[in-house]
Amino acid sequence: MKISLRHKILATNLIVLILAFLVIYIAVVDRLSTVNENMLVENLKHQAEVSIISVKQSLLTGEHPSATEKDFNAHADDFASKLSRESAGTRVLLFSTSKALLADSGSGEESLQKEFPELNEVIKGNRTYVARQHEGIRHLYFAFPVMPSGKVIGEVMFVYPMREMDNSTRTIQVLFLISFAAGIAIVLIVSILLTYRITKPILSLKESAVEIAKGNFKNKIRIPSSDEVGDLAKTFNTMSSEIENRIDIINIEKSKLNSVLESMGEGVIALDGSNQIIAINNTAKKAVNNEIESEIRKIAEKVRQSKSRTVVEVNSSEKNILICATPLVLDHDQDGIVFILNDITELRLLQEKQRQFFTNVSHELKTPLTTILGYIDLLKNKGIDKAVFQTSVNYLEDAGDRLLRLVNDLIDLSCLNKYEFEIEPKSTDLSALINEIAGQMSLKAQKFNIKITTSLPQLPEVLVDPARIKQAVVNILDNAIKYSSGGKILISLTQSHTQATLTVEDNGCGIPPDTLDKIFEPFYRIDKARSRNLGGNGLGLAITKEIVEKHGGTITIQSTEGKGTKVSIMLPI
Repeated sequence: MKISLRHKILATNLIVLILAFLVIYIAVVDRLSTVNENMLVENLKHQAEVSIISVKQSLLTGEHPSATEKDFNAHADDFASKLSRESAGTRVLLFSTSKALLADSGSGEESLQKEFPELNEVIKGNRTYVARQHEGIRHLYFAFPVMPSGKVIGEVMFVYPMREMDNSTRTIQVLFLISFAAGIAIVLIVSILLTYRITKPILSLKESAVEIAKGNFKNKIRIPSSDEVGDLAKTFNTMSSEIENRIDIINIEKSKLNSVLESMGEGVIALDGSNQIIAINNTAKKAVNNEIESEIRKIAEKVRQSKSRTVVEVNSSEKNILICATPLVLDHDQDGIVFILNDITELRLLQEKQRQFFTNVSHELKTPLTTILGYIDLLKNKGIDKAVFQTSVNYLEDAGDRLLRLVNDLIDLSCLNKYEFEIEPKSTDLSALINEIAGQMSLKAQKFNIKITTSLPQLPEVLVDPARIKQAVVNILDNAIKYSSGGKILISLTQSHTQATLTVEDNGCGIPPDTLDKIFEPFYRIDKARSRNLGGNGLGLAITKEIVEKHGGTITIQSTEGKGTKVSIMLPI
């Protein structure tokens, strides 16, 4: 159970008051009773001396030169009355040497006990006294021997009631209790006031400390006193301001560090000796998944064992991350590690595309070159034969044309990919341009029993590069013709206040859904055998996409396998 400082002070004051009361009570009340009893005994001793002298004078007269026990016994009643008068009315009992009661000056008063053990000491010639309770009242019994000739001839006992003395003692006790109760009340009131004045600034300090713990340093303590508590409040306010300043400096430095970390293109992760993250930027958060996090912890153990810089490439199902791990000394007992993460997923994808590109280019070059070399060898051996010569020339021409188209397409794709490539926009009638292209491609379409139909309303002219747009549309129509077996191709043109939309729709074989995202990659062909037979090299749609994007437009393909394909080009106006 928690006890507050205020209650502790109150309890301490009460305990001190109780102890002080007990000490005073023992020192005053109890001691006063003892002193009064001793004074009474001294008075009775003095009275006993006087009484002995008085008895001697009464017994030793001229007629009785010697006092005997018989004389004492005979005059016992007179002696009792006389001694009682001389002792201011004190009750006097006279006993024989055999402890028999001879006389009692207070015979009309309350009865006393019959047995007095202290008389055994008196018969020996000694004085004795004892305080005894009788019928609810304390009495002091003082007994002494009568020895006129050195021999005990009788015994005298003073019986003094201590009622008044005990009443005085009780009165003093009551006064002490009243004083004690009043003292407790006063001490409680004064203690409450004092503890309030003492604990109020302490409570203010506590509340301020709680606010500081919450991060609120604006709550200052205002204690007007100039004592130690006031000095403590001033020191506390100074400490609070200093802590606030230091935290502000730390936050500024932390903000700078976070800005540097967030501005880095690489991901940064710092671990302490317990593999707890002490710093991480957003780039690292985006790059790390469960697989990579598991690999990072394995790398951390290796780095701690080797105590050297380690570079590892981690490949997960989603990403390729190049991790550079460097030991970081945090303190003497624990070593941390800093990880620099580079997401090389795009780089590896680009490298793979480059590899595929070179493979495809090599393959595309190899086929016509093989044909050329083969027919050159044939011409060397059978060039005299006109039929062989003519056939060889035709195949050589076809292979040369194929090589030329491939080189031209590669040049176009290379130029379009360069940032310095610029289109030459002109005010162009798109309807007329598309109609002209459709007329030119109709001859090729007829060879495949395909009919090209158009829906080309007269629209306002737009700024485009007509040569490049023509190249893009020809590529789309060429693909539509290649991958359609009969049927028709519909070309339509629409225009809104923001863009012109050209749509080429065929009812050919369509495109599988899982290949739609690859259709614009260089050298990608759905049906490679059919494409080669028809003279395709897989660069048409890649070139078309680049041309459209150079115009600030977009191209989309919607296709259902076995039903046809719809290609849409949106150009801004």
